[in-house]
Order: sequence, then C-alpha cells, then structure tokens
Amino acid sequence: MKVNVLNRRMLKILALLMVTAIPKSALSDANLVHVSRLADTTIREPVDEVDPDDNGHCLSLGALDIVFRTANYGPPNVGVVLTDPRGRRFGFNPLTKRAWDALPVAQGYIDCDALDDLGTCRGVVQVCGPISGTYKLEVIARQTTDYSLSISARSKEVHDGDGLQSFHSEEDLNNVAIRARSRSIVLLNYSRDPQQSVTAQLKHTGHKHSLEPRSHRHPNLKLSEHSVEGQ
Repeated sequence: MKVNVLNRRMLKILALLMVTAIPKSALSDANLVHVSRLADTTIREPVDEVDPDDNGHCLSLGALDIVFRTANYGPPNVGVVLTDPRGRRFGFNPLTKRAWDALPVAQGYIDCDALDDLGTCRGVVQVCGPISGTYKLEVIARQTTDYSLSISARSKEVHDGDGLQSFHSEEDLNNVAIRARSRSIVLLNYSRDPQQSVTAQLKHTGHKHSLEPRSHRHPNLKLSEHSVEGQ
C-alpha cells in the first residue's frame, strides 16, 4: 500500500469501474515465518478505537487487503462491497452501478499487471488502519461464475525489544460458485491486536468452498531511536 496512492482519494472508486493495468502493491512479505493458529469465526463487537487519518501514518495502525478474482478474461465478473464494524461502506455494486467511499483511508482498483494464461485480472481493495471488529464483505455477481478471495491482514505495530513488530495473517476462500445477479456474504473478523488472526466465514450460500487459514509473524525494519542497527 503506497502513501502517494492513498492520498489520491478521488481515484479510488473510479479505478474499480475501469479495466486498467495498475502496478501491483506489495501484499506479502518474502521473509514471513509460518505460524499455525485456530480460526475464530465469532462475530466481534466494534471497539472504541481511533480512526486513521490520510497522512501516511495509518499503516502503523494495521492494514486489511482483499483480492478477488474469477476465471475469465479481463476484469472479475464480480464486484465487492465492504462494510466496516461502524456501518461504513466501500466498494462497487456492478448491478446497480453504485459506489461507496465512506471508509477513512481505503482504495480499490483492477490490477491487470500479473495476467495469467487466461488473461485474468484481479480486483483489489486495501484498507489502511482498519478498526477492530467484524466486517461484512458482499460479493455481487454480474454473471454465473466461481470466485476466489485472498484476505491479508496486518496488526498495529507494537514495540518489541529494540524495534517495532506487527503480526500478519491470511485467509483464502477458493472456487465459490455464485449465480448471475446474486450475492454471497463473507464475514471477516479483524483485530489490530497482534495476538489475533484475521478469520473469514462464508454466509448465505450452500455451495462447497475451500477455506485455508494461514498466519505469519514478522518484524518490521523500523528501529527505536535508542537502538543501533546491526547490533
């Protein structure tokens, strides 16, 4: 997630409406260490946390990234609308052509840089500094298709010894069948707490699906002012 892109708030929703090749954002860390965790699908009540502001420091509060894709040429045959624990929406309904942009710091776009053999693009929604609680993700289909989701979350930064550390966790939801002009709902539990992993629960569908939880912990490269790099 890049700060200069986050500051261009007027382009965030418009990018979801266009088939545009936009440079990929870094959604993973090559130095992650795998740690298994038990998924918690309990609906979490919103907590009293401060909202992020659009000044580039929101990443210290955490991040939530959602990638959605369908197996077809071009942009996905689904759109998504994300509702946060306080009822604010972000996303695009491809059936009604309505867009929402109520989250404090978020962006969405279609990424066609990493095309596979089918020429498949992917949709990306990124939330900087999300508050803790249960998010509702609506997946809305223009055509009958199968969709997959990759959900990546990062906790807030906490001091650990000489530096800062955050916790990274992921959930994958693969090959979910959905009919044209219908929607399915996925409940996402996110917390800024480094001890909590992101979880996803598919609702309102009778189709079989694959849910693959993965959790990772990694230290940031930031150091406190009293530490000496390399020691």
